[in-house]
Amino acid sequence: MRRLLNLLLLAAASVAGAQPAANPYADPAAAPPRATRVDSATVWRAPAADQLATIRQRGQLRVGIVPVVPMVMRTPSGEWAGYSIDLARRLAADLGVQATFVPTTWQDVVPDLLSQQYDVIITGLWVTVPRALVLHFTAPTAIEDVLLVASRRGAPGLKSVADADRAGLTVAVGAGTAEVALARRLLPRATLLATDTDPLAAVTAGKAQLALLPTLSARALEQVAGDSVYLPLAQPLASAQAAMGIRKGDPDFLTFLNTWLSVQRQQGWLDERLVHWSLNPEPR
Repeated sequence: MRRLLNLLLLAAASVAGAQPAANPYADPAAAPPRATRVDSATVWRAPAADQLATIRQRGQLRVGIVPVVPMVMRTPSGEWAGYSIDLARRLAADLGVQATFVPTTWQDVVPDLLSQQYDVIITGLWVTVPRALVLHFTAPTAIEDVLLVASRRGAPGLKSVADADRAGLTVAVGAGTAEVALARRLLPRATLLATDTDPLAAVTAGKAQLALLPTLSARALEQVAGDSVYLPLAQPLASAQAAMGIRKGDPDFLTFLNTWLSVQRQQGWLDERLVHWSLNPEPR
């Protein structure tokens, strides 16, 4: 019995000390195996509220707004008006609830959303990466394009940025706007005219042959500009997107808002409202 036990112990020791069999499929020229990486602990979020159900049960859609032309403005009688106000009221009507507007500031518009002061931001909020880290953006509600406008008499026949970038041409831009840097980058040979008034007025008055104009609707811009100017380029020089903003964690609410915007866009209502408020920036 003792001899059998010794043989079993020797066999176990032999197996324990044995080297693992070589991998017959290993590449002898490959890099050595990587060390096992330890990831950080998984972060779990608390379950989100059903915002759609909350809004409908409350009977009220609370909308965060910041006054900015032509999105959010006051009428002479003190009522809210503008493109974003129209969106909020139609959205509330389709939800079967009342729209309640909660004024705030650009500095506080996102923190107030996160602290549940309102359900959604509808105020022409520009889409940025830092904001996208803390809230969900919907599909764009509006796109502000920067268009190159040229005088038919002073700069005829332009078909490209290269055509417009030459000495002897003056480009008007709004003083203190992003269009100043854009003109310097794209049209360095042209003379820059930064004006505190409407850049388009500088072109029609003959003070400039070109202008960089931000607009929510190219169709509205063409109606305002008239026949004395034209758009040399089919595409804008730059664009910025505005969208609704909601708190993270409620994909159903986000999906509903995107579906709603898609329907309004397909029916032409969004574009009709953009043209209206672009042509009538002063509420009555």
